[in-house]
Parts: sequence; structure tokens; C-alpha cells
Amino acid sequence: MARSFSKQSRLHVISELNVTPMLDLCFVLLIIFMIATPVLEQTTAINLPKSDKGVGKSADSKTQYRFVTIAADGGLAIGNRAVNRQQLEAEFAQIAAMPEADQPIIRVRGDGGLAYQKIIDVLSLAKSKGLTKVGLDSEIR
Repeated sequence: MARSFSKQSRLHVISELNVTPMLDLCFVLLIIFMIATPVLEQTTAINLPKSDKGVGKSADSKTQYRFVTIAADGGLAIGNRAVNRQQLEAEFAQIAAMPEADQPIIRVRGDGGLAYQKIIDVLSLAKSKGLTKVGLDSEIR
């Protein structure tokens, strides 16, 4: 038996677009970007010191972090942007000027072969600006 549709019912069926696949795609892209963003901030090549499994905590996606990297040659970087000591000091002062609840956590990533004094210098600089949310990064053995 052949079904006959009126002109109005055919237009009604055509005008309803299924947006579910598009929403699924958007959610997948959102998840990919949420996972990729912390990885993009760690672009300076360094050999982090090793720690035992379970020591420390990985970056939480809900918390804001500012990664300070100290390369083997002593070069400094904030995220993937190379800076000198004065620029790092200015960045710490800018962070310290924020309300404490809005301040990102400073994560210092020093090369494993680096003299410990270089790491202490960065920590002292952060402390001199009044920053208290500072941590050290390492790799799991």
C-alpha cells in the first residue's frame, strides 16, 4: 500500500535536522583540547628528575597553573615563552597582584642535571614577591 504524504507533512519532516552527531563531535573536540592544553604548555625540552611512583600530583584541569621551566643551560621559560630573570620577576609580581584565590599555582620544572641553586633562586624569587602556591615537577620512574 503506497503512503501518500501531504505537502505540509513532507516539509515538516525535512525541517527537523538531527543535531546529535554534531553535538557528539563538539564534545569529542572539547575533550581533545582539554587533554592537549597541558601538554602544549610543556614544550621546553628538559629531563625532569625522577621520583617514585605515586609521589606528587599531575596537573588538574580545573586549576590554573603557570609552568616555569629551567633548562640545563640555566635558561628560563614561562610556558613556552623564553624569559630572562627580570621578565620572570615581573611575571611573579603580576601574579602576586592578583587576588590570592585567582592566583595560578607556579610549577617549577628544572632539568635533572641542573645545579640545585638555580631552582632555589627561582623559588626565592617567587617567595620574595609573596607567592606561596609553588610546587616542583618531576617524572615518575
